[in-house]
Amino acid sequence: MKLFVVFFSVLILTISGVYAQETIVWLKNNQGIIEDDNGSVILWENQIDVYGDATQSNSALGGEQLQETYPGKVNVGFSADGSFLELEESGAYFSDNSFSVFYVGKVGDVGSVAGLFGNFRVDSSNNWDSCSGLRFVHKSNGDLAFQYGKPAYKHIVLNKLPEDEFFFFGFSLDEEGNYIYFDNSTILLKTGQIDGEIFHNTDNLVINLLHQMGGSYTYDHTEVAELVIVDGAFSTDQFAEMQTRLSNDYPELVKSDFAVEAVLPDDRTNLLASDNLSISFSQNIDPSSKYPKVLINKSGIEAIGSWNLVENTMTFENNEDWPLGALVTVKLDDGLTSTDGVALDIASRSEYNFIVKTGVSYGVETIEIDPMATVDFPQEGHKLPLKLVLPVQRDTKIPVHIWVHGGGWSGGTASTSAASLSPHGSYLADNLGIATLGISYRCKGSSGNFTLAMEDIDAAYQWAVANTETYNFDMSKVFFSGGSAGSPLASLAAQRYFSVIGFIGFNGVYDFVNDQGSFGQWNGYGQEDPSAEANSAIFQLRNNPPATILMHGDEDTTIPYTQSTLFADKINSSGGEAITVIYPGQVHAFFNLGKEEYEDVLYEMVNFMTKVLNNEDVNTSIIAENNQTSTALKVFPNPVKEGAEIEVVFDSDLKKLNVEIVNMAGLIVLKTTLNVAKQSGLISLNSNALMAGTYILKLSGESILETRKIVVQK
Repeated sequence: MKLFVVFFSVLILTISGVYAQETIVWLKNNQGIIEDDNGSVILWENQIDVYGDATQSNSALGGEQLQETYPGKVNVGFSADGSFLELEESGAYFSDNSFSVFYVGKVGDVGSVAGLFGNFRVDSSNNWDSCSGLRFVHKSNGDLAFQYGKPAYKHIVLNKLPEDEFFFFGFSLDEEGNYIYFDNSTILLKTGQIDGEIFHNTDNLVINLLHQMGGSYTYDHTEVAELVIVDGAFSTDQFAEMQTRLSNDYPELVKSDFAVEAVLPDDRTNLLASDNLSISFSQNIDPSSKYPKVLINKSGIEAIGSWNLVENTMTFENNEDWPLGALVTVKLDDGLTSTDGVALDIASRSEYNFIVKTGVSYGVETIEIDPMATVDFPQEGHKLPLKLVLPVQRDTKIPVHIWVHGGGWSGGTASTSAASLSPHGSYLADNLGIATLGISYRCKGSSGNFTLAMEDIDAAYQWAVANTETYNFDMSKVFFSGGSAGSPLASLAAQRYFSVIGFIGFNGVYDFVNDQGSFGQWNGYGQEDPSAEANSAIFQLRNNPPATILMHGDEDTTIPYTQSTLFADKINSSGGEAITVIYPGQVHAFFNLGKEEYEDVLYEMVNFMTKVLNNEDVNTSIIAENNQTSTALKVFPNPVKEGAEIEVVFDSDLKKLNVEIVNMAGLIVLKTTLNVAKQSGLISLNSNALMAGTYILKLSGESILETRKIVVQK
């Protein structure tokens, strides 16, 4: 379990006021993004107050606020044909041939060219010899280019960057046509010179511009996290400072000369018990440098085996089979260096996780049901499809897991909403024999709101009840889970149906009254109708709350992790069982498929669901013993009064014993290492530092890995 909550701050270079050049546009991630009632971004406020904002008067052509596409960031995306934002009065923002721009974003499947931003214009007859203005584009062949014209079209390829990945770049041009350029693919600055003058036309700059032709526009799909425009060129030193600032703000985008290229096996949720692990790097490895650690079940216990090195590839050969169902973690270290002396880049990823197969396989079957149901408000006959992932073997009744997707409550059309497969559904079906319903509900794009969404979730639940015999569902064993925007909906539904035995929440809002973060503010989805309390699961707990596990990153800037810790506290104080797993350094949407912690999250989820189905206490640590010899362990008194001594008795044939006490927020409140030989198998812990509540006592040593729940009373 991730037990440390780490706080750190990054020094961010202030843009305005640092240089003599004047910053005229700063569209900043997660700042000033305004939606209309249909969920369309019609205004992105310029953080430089004296200049105009990015606006769109036509709701149908506005952007979308994207909560999860870039972890920890809130972007503005453009997926509707013709969608764009126009920078007010930007035609006169900066001087001819002297400006600087800094851009962070992503380009999707564009076909030929995606126009990131600009005011590039040709005449109504598509005569490229008379073009004017400028634009930055990303072509399908990977070219990131600067295009301009006076009076004829000019094209400069700045670099090649992959499509469908986030990137950042900077471009600064002086009055003599000299430019400096950088992007996230290299630390090197590139210089060059344009051929001729740019001649800025008077049109405003447009974000998501492909080209302008006789007053009509054609656009392709982009996402924007940040855009800065400065009136004037930067010196090389100033430019390098901006490169450092973007590298610090977006470290996961920075490419390194020495990095991981491939990790095998590819399928990290089906590691065979006898499999070896292999990692290939972009450079050959120095044999004397620091090799990765291989850990079992988040325990700190290293696997018994060895790394074999051949040039740029390391293979870990395990001396004994992996435990069935275990989590195997490879932890990289920046002390691993190449033969050229380059340290391994672990800023974007420092570990890889694998889940060992359980030894059983129920098979997987996926069924799309369209429509699951129709509703008549606000659109007549609006379709709500459903995606069903089932175990093939259904000889006995199977538990049901209902997944409520996130996505900022955006998406959908007037005629249909979108169903979403759970990222965990296939694993649950094959390994646990659990069915997953990926449901749809009316979001902003389909004129939905919080109340209508709850109606749609109820429709999905009732569909499952009605189809119990068809699919052999066991509707007495129902789990709800939700991610981000889906969590407040799923958590509320979990309190409404007494057949729900478990809830799994990923970085969610459970209290719309207090400290809900940037995502839950305002009433853009009707989350305060009829009241914030009525739509907050923390105020709507049933008499016997379902067992709950909440997972959250402590660097989540969209929804504070305290939403999870406080919700768990409320459940535990109300007689229920809840645990919170806090992931240090993780931001929003860390739980999704392909993310660093995906397998870790799935491991926690599977162990939690298994405990609930077996009627076990979920408030004990979810750590397997990894074939260690279990020790006789006694903890008394338990419960213990505040300030009293806690006696722990265990086998005395240990040299050292690691002791941790962890609260239900996942924070370590006591940590020490004892020389057990002098303790004669008995230690005393003073509970003075422990307030009334529930804690996990964890003991680990050479032949022991034990946990016990302890309760401190006033």
